[in-house]
Amino acid sequence: MVSIQIQGFLGVTDVPTQDGFDFVCKPVGGELLAVTEETTDSRWVAKDKVLDFIENPAIRTSYQAYLDFNGAVNYMAYLTKPEFIIKHQTFISK
Repeated sequence: MVSIQIQGFLGVTDVPTQDGFDFVCKPVGGELLAVTEETTDSRWVAKDKVLDFIENPAIRTSYQAYLDFNGAVNYMAYLTKPEFIIKHQTFISK
């Protein structure tokens, strides 16, 4: 089990059947779990290498928003089927 410290809140993903929340965290202890029923792989990856492992366009876009974070909230509304398309994007700053 990994212990984390939440450093920030990236956003909420609202899908008709679920809500997804994106957080920025840092490990503070523990170990990654081995392969389980819910995952086929677990590993620590350098921030600048993560996109090399992400194929899903919605998840890639979300992670790219994290990499590009400049202090403003990046709000995106998008479709994933039949293909990924961003319907609306706006930035909200203080």
